[in-house]
Amino acid sequence: MNKPITITLCCFATFVLGCAGPAPALEPGMEVIQHAHGEEMQVATDVDWNGYTGIILHTAPVEFTENWRRNQERLHGREMRDEDVERIESAVSDQLARALHKTLVERGGYELTSESGPGVMVFMPNIVDLYIQETGWVQSSILESMPDSRGSMTTELVIRDSVSDQLLAVAWQNQSDPLQDDMDMTISVNNAQAFRLMSQNFADWVLRQLDKARSGT
Repeated sequence: MNKPITITLCCFATFVLGCAGPAPALEPGMEVIQHAHGEEMQVATDVDWNGYTGIILHTAPVEFTENWRRNQERLHGREMRDEDVERIESAVSDQLARALHKTLVERGGYELTSESGPGVMVFMPNIVDLYIQETGWVQSSILESMPDSRGSMTTELVIRDSVSDQLLAVAWQNQSDPLQDDMDMTISVNNAQAFRLMSQNFADWVLRQLDKARSGT
């Protein structure tokens, strides 16, 4: 069902920078339906959203915050293996895919498909600025082993028509660990829970925006 994104999400370079100020930078033919601190969604103005019932869901590529790997290696005093980095990327991407699948299908009433056609959208998510407290490393102090946050990430989404390739929507949301006040040890299960919640929060938010677009409000 999922497949790697093979196109460059070039619109986000301008889109995210444009959203850094107090007012969003509108893409041509788009309107803002949600704009708040840490999140925004724009949708095409000439689209009948009620005509879309199917979704082709791409796998989200993952990009860490700048120097994340180097800083982790410096903090823990040893080199990270490439397979450890790939494991984290895969785990976070999978969490998002599962959350989007469950939310859009079970609650949103959409059908996931691998075939293009009328009424089918292509969802191209992207995870950037990922920061995660790496697990399985010997910590040098109790303060390091009990951080107040297990991480953060920005999730972006481009939605296109599967037939015409028309840009239907662009969205982004920045989140930090919803469990950041929980001072449990930073172990893999807690990391997984934190990023599962962030992925679910994003999926819920996307569904609310799609419902808003469908209703025209």
